[in-house]
Amino acid sequence: MARLSALQLYKLLPKTNCGKCPEKTCMAFAMKLMERGVKPEDCAELKGEKLKNLKEVITPPVRDVVIGNPEHAITVGGEEVIYRHDLRFFNPTGMLLDLSDTMSEEEIKLRIEFVKKYQYERIGKFLKLDGVSVRCASNDKEKFSNIVKFAVENIDKPIILCTTNPEIMKAGLEIAKERRPLIYTAIPENLKEMFELAKKYNCPLAIHSENLDEIGSMTKTLMNARWTDIVIDPGFDFENLSSTLNKFEILRIAAIKNIKEFSFPIMVSTVGMKNLNLGELAAVSEALSVSLCLDRFVSLLVLSHFSEIYNVMETLTLRMNIYADPKVNPTTEPKVYPIGTPDENSPLLITSNFALTYFGVAGDIESGKVSCYLLVIDTEGLAVLVSLAGGKLNASKIKEAMDANQVEKLVKHRKLVIPGYVGRIKGAIEDETKWEVLVGPQDSGGIGDFLRKNWTGGGLDVKTK
Repeated sequence: MARLSALQLYKLLPKTNCGKCPEKTCMAFAMKLMERGVKPEDCAELKGEKLKNLKEVITPPVRDVVIGNPEHAITVGGEEVIYRHDLRFFNPTGMLLDLSDTMSEEEIKLRIEFVKKYQYERIGKFLKLDGVSVRCASNDKEKFSNIVKFAVENIDKPIILCTTNPEIMKAGLEIAKERRPLIYTAIPENLKEMFELAKKYNCPLAIHSENLDEIGSMTKTLMNARWTDIVIDPGFDFENLSSTLNKFEILRIAAIKNIKEFSFPIMVSTVGMKNLNLGELAAVSEALSVSLCLDRFVSLLVLSHFSEIYNVMETLTLRMNIYADPKVNPTTEPKVYPIGTPDENSPLLITSNFALTYFGVAGDIESGKVSCYLLVIDTEGLAVLVSLAGGKLNASKIKEAMDANQVEKLVKHRKLVIPGYVGRIKGAIEDETKWEVLVGPQDSGGIGDFLRKNWTGGGLDVKTK
């Protein structure tokens, strides 16, 4: 079904402009609804069949599934397109770390602490893992219950419970029911029992089969029982990647074409890679496999390795890039940023507010061990060279930013350091600002050395490299 416009959604609303919701008008609400900024339930006057109808028409081709309780939850799925640039992807892939009840107590603690504490900053955003997956490898109810209890008590992130034994799953759910974990996994042989547990504890249910017809049969059974909190695990053959990725693509295309039995998010676990005896290459191989999964519509991932921090870092970075809105340039706030311990004699530099540019320049200044002020100009999220070519970075814009931020009160000198690419408008900047302009290096990695050689006004606060 084609995506509804804001006007089409508006026709399904009360059209009273009552002001009871966060938006002032029903049209504003419709526009927010289209971009998923609000939910149908946020409309105070929408009840009964009208509310139900609105929910149905805005349900995306890949249904969204919430894992976790309201305080700590992730949403997976909820996608509407095959290719990101057709619209955008909305819900970043959930990434959880595997815990097994056959692991030592020390390793379990280590893994939980890693998930709790690990974060990586990338262009102003902190990237983290989303939770843990507790797996019963021993087929021992007591062992499984103990590790579930330990996980519930020691981490507040979402949890997956993994076993095909309904009795063992029930024991785990009794402990973790307040956390609304994902039940993983139902197979044809235990579908009825696992579904009963999902209903009883109101938890989402993952189904597994490597046969797409079998997957369709299981999802039809669940949908006939009016259950749609479903995640699909079609298996992952690490030795036959092309076939596996093709299967993922079939599932996404089928969902977009409104084939209801495949309208659910896909998940993958890399635990099976342990059977390949990859040795030192295990973590790297997993990272590469996970990258392929992120590129091919997988909404939920269970990772088994974390021995190499950089393997986690690169997959989190890739996830951030894939789920960034392609219509919106990542930006940072245009203002003056003190770097180091600048004073009234310190240099004043400028750059654009494209996030990658700002964090690259700021990082290079810090690495250069000098203190200065960095004035970020509002270039509408464009990089320096692009904003210069597009007229978003010019002498008048620079003068306007300097005045708005009152830079003349920060420093007593009247010298401005500009990026090398902006050197061609040096004269125009000097005419507009009445400041002396120094043309810095084109590569921000050379800022430290450039200032040491060319800045004679003091205030550098040079640190030993």
